[in-house]
Amino acid sequence: MAKTMRRVLKASICAAVVWFGIMEFGGDWMQQGEAARHAGGTSYVQTVSLEYEARTLLSGAEDAESDSEKEQGSGAEGDSVKPAAYQPGEENAGDVAADSSPAAPGGGGLPGEAEGGTASALDAKPESGKVLYLTFDDGPSLHTPEVLDILKREGVNATFFVLGEHVEQHPDIARRIVEEGHAIGNHTYNHEYEKLYGSFGEFASQIMKTDNAIYEAAEVRTTLVRAPGGTYRNFDKGYFEAMESAGYRVHDWNVDSGDSKRRGVPAAEIVANVKASRIADTLNVLLHDSAGHEESVKALPQIIQYYKALGYSFEVLEDGVKPMQFQLAEQIKWKRGKVPASEREKLAAFGKQLDAGGERRIASYREPALIVHRGEESLVLEAGEYSLIEGAIHVPLLSLTEWMGGEAELDEASGVIEASLMGKRMFWMSDTWPPAEGEDTLHVDVPLRATLSEFGLTIEDYVYTDERREVWIAE
Repeated sequence: MAKTMRRVLKASICAAVVWFGIMEFGGDWMQQGEAARHAGGTSYVQTVSLEYEARTLLSGAEDAESDSEKEQGSGAEGDSVKPAAYQPGEENAGDVAADSSPAAPGGGGLPGEAEGGTASALDAKPESGKVLYLTFDDGPSLHTPEVLDILKREGVNATFFVLGEHVEQHPDIARRIVEEGHAIGNHTYNHEYEKLYGSFGEFASQIMKTDNAIYEAAEVRTTLVRAPGGTYRNFDKGYFEAMESAGYRVHDWNVDSGDSKRRGVPAAEIVANVKASRIADTLNVLLHDSAGHEESVKALPQIIQYYKALGYSFEVLEDGVKPMQFQLAEQIKWKRGKVPASEREKLAAFGKQLDAGGERRIASYREPALIVHRGEESLVLEAGEYSLIEGAIHVPLLSLTEWMGGEAELDEASGVIEASLMGKRMFWMSDTWPPAEGEDTLHVDVPLRATLSEFGLTIEDYVYTDERREVWIAE
């Protein structure tokens, strides 16, 4: 009986998905301007959510059948799910109490322990307003440009907690992080636990040294700090209070990708770790972009697509974001005394001097790139290379045709541009005709949807928000 009911439920859900899929791609919104998509109508994220709800309902039906069979069987209890224990000295603490106060010790078990064990993505469907912070530790390195390329292609921003010694080795990469609209944070100078947590004076010294290295490379000051290994059992109340008095915001995480548990963690395992993590309103995902983490780079596109499908918006950490912090441990791992007042005051004076000079900022808002997808290929247009005019996205004709395998040619006598693509020809008047000295004579901006339509192509889907701008061309 249970199996029959499950088959009926599956058929009903499949019919609903097909029906709403037709509504998704056949509604009036397809005739609206490019900017209307995010303001109303059935959205791309809603379609994914519908399919997600279907999977959840099916999962629930199967679980109910399984429970029924158990009741008719031996009656033995199933194995309980136990959260993984926190490993001292490793950045794999798992879930944290986002609202825990560093001034209030205790309050529960190890980070990662929660009632019911670790939840998967199918246990809860995120609603609108869900925020995700992608964070990368220990860079910059030669892998960081690869990460930045992926972020640009996916149209998302992230936060990089950098080591001072690596910033000095790769100042151009640190500068690129900031220039491309990402946030940059302080991860101390050399990541050596014994020094950092054996003496607050050493920790403060490394924070100031790294702060100056970031400023030399990228001309910004940051209030963002991540403690190597996380704060759990490394920070005490004195560390937290001293950092706060200097104006620093210390951020832990609540999703551990597990890419630093051992050397060479494969990309598939990293993705699996992320998908097995719990879903919450706010997620801070820990990854690494330092040497030896090429598998993390390979896993990144899948991680981004996973959270996009769940409807998360990708944002950067800013000074106004409440830090996500592990609860204070009753006992730390290190033998050290209280934070000396002189060391606390020294760091506080450094921070106040920066504030007084107006140097404190993380990264200003930057218009996102427009990413046009067709099959496996993507065209990335930086801010300023495209525009939104009366609800329609305009792009450079030359960039569009060349990317799609066509060509454009200018008639210098008339200023008319002939574009050829897929066996069809179209004509436009150059925006810069007659050209001034040094100007591009082949420049003309065209409405993307209308131009594609002229060549027999259509837009299958798109997202246009302050944080993300992507278009998918139907094959």
